[in-house]
Amino acid sequence: MDVVKFRVEGHIAYVTLNDPAKLNAISMQLACELEECWAEVRDNRDIWVAVLNGEGRSFCAGANTEGMGSGNYAIETHSVLMGVHRAGPLSHKVYKPIIAAVHRHVLGGGLALVLESDICIAADDALFGLPEAKVNVPTLFAPVIDRFLPHSLASEMLYTAKPVSAQRAYEAGLCSRVVPREKLMEEAEAMALSICETGPLANFAAKELYYRGRGLDYDALIPLLQEVAVPVMNSEDGLEGRRAFKEKRKPVWRCR
Repeated sequence: MDVVKFRVEGHIAYVTLNDPAKLNAISMQLACELEECWAEVRDNRDIWVAVLNGEGRSFCAGANTEGMGSGNYAIETHSVLMGVHRAGPLSHKVYKPIIAAVHRHVLGGGLALVLESDICIAADDALFGLPEAKVNVPTLFAPVIDRFLPHSLASEMLYTAKPVSAQRAYEAGLCSRVVPREKLMEEAEAMALSICETGPLANFAAKELYYRGRGLDYDALIPLLQEVAVPVMNSEDGLEGRRAFKEKRKPVWRCR
């Protein structure tokens, strides 16, 4: 892969946007390479958590819209939308914890990547924004943004196109921690290792229940729990977790 770096250490996958000359803007190439990474994270049972970050001066400055000046906006805007859609983990049903470790520009499609992650750790220089309205382009994921952000904050970001600071994002719950820039990856790795201490199958199931259970009523939740949660409770790791608790020791997870 050319514009995304992917490596696995232990049970942690590191997915790094690697087109720093373009501030890691989401091109179709970058989206396709991210798609490969998410498939590997999803399908590799030895991967229990992923850390998403960006190389260079920024995490991600949004979608790469080179060529949009030609006037063929309907086709090209659709291409940008599909690129951002393919770049995100949710469209690939990655039911594993994802930590976004972000710095400086977290804009447009870059913010969409953060919103599709589970935990966001921000450097103190991070700026979160939706700048599309500056060039009279509607924010293409506006229909779903209320799933992730409070209405007032989402509206301010959409209509003013002005970014908010890491501190304000933290206060609004957009990120869970703000750390000095030089401590960003250290903090993300510590979080990932902490997640690896807990039952991986339980975490995979919890994330699947979280997303698939949205909007379901109680009657619909029962079969979903039966399908997703019960097999985990009856798994080898489920038995190991109960034994370890009784024996007052750390469990040894085998992800089966």
